[in-house]
Amino acid sequence: MMKKLLLTGFDPFAHYNINPSWEAVKALPEVIGSFSVHKMLLPNIYGTAGRLLLEEAERLKHDVILMTGMDSGSTRLHLDAVAVNLRDALLEDNKGAAPWGEPVVPGAPAAYFATIPTHTLVKRLQKQGCPVHLGYCTGGYVCNDIFYTALHHFNGTPVKTGFAHVPLLPQMVWDESKALPLEETVKTLRQIIENLSEILTEEEHA
Repeated sequence: MMKKLLLTGFDPFAHYNINPSWEAVKALPEVIGSFSVHKMLLPNIYGTAGRLLLEEAERLKHDVILMTGMDSGSTRLHLDAVAVNLRDALLEDNKGAAPWGEPVVPGAPAAYFATIPTHTLVKRLQKQGCPVHLGYCTGGYVCNDIFYTALHHFNGTPVKTGFAHVPLLPQMVWDESKALPLEETVKTLRQIIENLSEILTEEEHA
């Protein structure tokens, strides 16, 4: 039986005119492993992105949510382990907001761990030679905002939630050694989803 995967990417922000997270998500097929993949573009706007994400997730009743964002200075995809209840904007979002030291959800826990098997995934993918590393926190920007929002909302439910940061594309940087071609990002993101499908299936039959 197919599971539903909600896969998100962001629109461009700051001085960029492209966001590799959405470019990679767009390029993936609509069926990967045991997942029926539903793709969603989110705006880089505090609060709005999280609200739209939850509305779509509740509407379609997804089994798994995997969000993606972009990470400068890396040539590897990072699977993030933790989302924190903090908004720290080092630059403005696409509506000009720059919160600093504010909670994502007032009064909620300080942090949540990803509910996809992040550590198992990273070890498994590294053995397969994938350019994947473990990330410990998504920072304080809109990536963290939606990750925390989803984890808080679906806490205690069967919905599995995770976040992956993807590298910049070669056309976005002066030094191409600090980027990863789109086809490599797409290939690796697909491997992440395929392995996630396998691990969750194994867990169900254990």
